[in-house]
Amino acid sequence: MYSLRARIGVIAPLDDQVEYAFNKYAPEGVSFDSTRLSFPGPTPEGLIYLSDQLEEAARMYKKKRHDVVLFGCTSGSCIKGYGFDKECIERIERACGWPGLTTSTAVLEAFRALGLNRTVVMTPYPEETNQAEKKFLEDNGITVTSITGVGFNRVGEYSHPGKAFLYRQAKKLKTEGAEVFFLSCMGLATMELVEILEEDLGMPVITSHQASLWSCLRHCRVNDKIDGLGRLFTI
Repeated sequence: MYSLRARIGVIAPLDDQVEYAFNKYAPEGVSFDSTRLSFPGPTPEGLIYLSDQLEEAARMYKKKRHDVVLFGCTSGSCIKGYGFDKECIERIERACGWPGLTTSTAVLEAFRALGLNRTVVMTPYPEETNQAEKKFLEDNGITVTSITGVGFNRVGEYSHPGKAFLYRQAKKLKTEGAEVFFLSCMGLATMELVEILEEDLGMPVITSHQASLWSCLRHCRVNDKIDGLGRLFTI
């Protein structure tokens, strides 16, 4: 059975890379069901509109067992500040009856698992969204040494910058004082960048896809170590 070890529900914005990333890298016996949300763009208003659809989407998972249901959007699950990720989890669980999770929760769990809390952050978001994410991280005990938006701020553009572009932008960042590099957004195809950035930046790397998959698996008690996905997947 495809879901012998775990069945994971994923609720995500229309324009992201989640099916590709999760299906490519998940261990055998783990399956995914995905539901898409309408998404006007990564502004605070657009992200609130996105999260307002959460219960309706989660209800689709009610009739079949799921080990966890993920709200797969980093900024969308933290845009209203400290505790909003937990509120989103509660809304998922009330709607479908299965354990909930969000990408921003998964990212916080990744920092804790690594035992590190000073990070440089790169995103594709506009500045107002960056500042909301920075505040969320800092209110949860993560020191953000800098946060940089790389300019892909409109739907249809921000989700699909090439890996070479992301790599070059990451290498330009000042990492002094940081212990971790965090590449934020489920709209960015980042899995193949984790290992090379860890080598070249000389620090652990967390990305939204990587942390979300890792956390989903660990919540399902699937503890595989996966090569190529960085230090996080050795834990």
